[in-house]
Amino acid sequence: MKFFCGIFVLLLAIPVQSLAAAADLIIINANVRTMAPAQPKAEAIAVSRGEIVAVGSTKSIAAMAGEGTKTIDAGGKLVIPGFNDAHVHFAAIGNLFSSIDLREVKSPKEFAERFARYTRFLPKGRWILGSGWDNRSWVPNDPPTRSMIDEVTPDNPVFVYNVDAKSALANSLALKVAGIDKDTRDPVNGMIFRDASGEPTGVLRGSAIAMVGNLVPANHMKNWPEVLETASNYAASLGVTSVTDTHSDDLDDDLRTLLRQGKLKTRVYDCITLSDWQKLATQGVKAATGNMMVRNGCVKFFAEDDNEGLAQLDRDVAGADKAGLQVAIHAIGEKPNELVLDVFEKTAKANGPRDRRFRVEHAHNARTEDLSRLVKLKAIASMQPWLFYGENGSTSDDYKKIFGLGTQVAFGSDASITNFNPLLGIYAAVTGKSAISVEQAVRAYTVGSAYAEFQEKSKGTIEVGKLADLVILSDDIFSIDESKIRGVRVETTIVGGKVVFQRDQ
Repeated sequence: MKFFCGIFVLLLAIPVQSLAAAADLIIINANVRTMAPAQPKAEAIAVSRGEIVAVGSTKSIAAMAGEGTKTIDAGGKLVIPGFNDAHVHFAAIGNLFSSIDLREVKSPKEFAERFARYTRFLPKGRWILGSGWDNRSWVPNDPPTRSMIDEVTPDNPVFVYNVDAKSALANSLALKVAGIDKDTRDPVNGMIFRDASGEPTGVLRGSAIAMVGNLVPANHMKNWPEVLETASNYAASLGVTSVTDTHSDDLDDDLRTLLRQGKLKTRVYDCITLSDWQKLATQGVKAATGNMMVRNGCVKFFAEDDNEGLAQLDRDVAGADKAGLQVAIHAIGEKPNELVLDVFEKTAKANGPRDRRFRVEHAHNARTEDLSRLVKLKAIASMQPWLFYGENGSTSDDYKKIFGLGTQVAFGSDASITNFNPLLGIYAAVTGKSAISVEQAVRAYTVGSAYAEFQEKSKGTIEVGKLADLVILSDDIFSIDESKIRGVRVETTIVGGKVVFQRDQ
């Protein structure tokens, strides 16, 4: 995957004389939906030093190009702010690619394609592990060979078991790591499969499996820098430029390490468990503390539908809130939503007024009266349309009512529990039985989520002075039939003016 290192400029109209220097990158001939009421549409955007410096017509912004400016012709495609997923389990998303499932593969071609998809997101050097291949169901049914996958896995060692775990396939890089070549002898009770010239094919059987298997890193699924880098690469492919990580696993140091290494392509607001709020408080951390790529100051709790531990919850929420932290509590069902809002109301009354932005994660199946309480508290409903999208578009969340009440809504996915693709969430929100408009859904997935993390002044809309986090889509989701939105693809993703994903590369 190749990336532009320069700053990105999307052609939109603003006088050239208003800028001191030419833009670093320009995108022309774009169908821009800014999500900003003052200027909802434009043709182009100009970016310099990671920020949007002009929004307007192609003609006016094209004039901003200088000798070093990179230009992208959007060909009339839709450009919107980068998606901001308000509720993910980021490391778990990365670990979706820690094991490849080969059980449904029916041909050598499909076998290679599975690996090609993985290597698009994995860091170089990360092992590809997995199981399930069964060449008996292939056409033709010959055993796999390393040559089938070497071309698509040049930088990642591969070690995958067959369906009965009695054989395994290694690619050339894994064989090299293990020191297995033409001159290597078969171990006792093991076999290295070979071609007509005596070269290893990559298939190992019996005790030969351990010659490679023993070299697989023991911390494969907990190698957090690699796992998080994988998640970030995958996020970029879906147009997700920001996330709130609600997993409570406290990977702040690993995220900052990736940032220093230039490998983090996603802005992350990292939450930890509510019971550890004093850890942040003693460090002087408050809500949304950090830089524009990695921030913390969010604490999360999982609410159940009974009163057990309620006194401790009251104390923790009040303490975290008084320390200036942002509190998010998971609530699904009438009783949990009622309980969470009770706690929030008591805390707000005890600690006095401030811009605290309590978050109710899911806010699913809340009663109408509790939705009204949520609005009065100025709390955020952090919701996941695709997660609760049932057959025939059934959902018990009445989005029309929720938005009609003036609720602050932030959309997300709850990936890895469900699909990470924000276009599925938008599709669910605009085609369900309580559908809202595409405009409302996109705003909830951009500026709504930015507001939920105190960042609405920095991102979420395409306006001068905001971060250049942008997405180019294959189709105009505002004009196509709503049923087709789920099939729309991300063509290009830009974070801070840098192209971090292009589908054709």
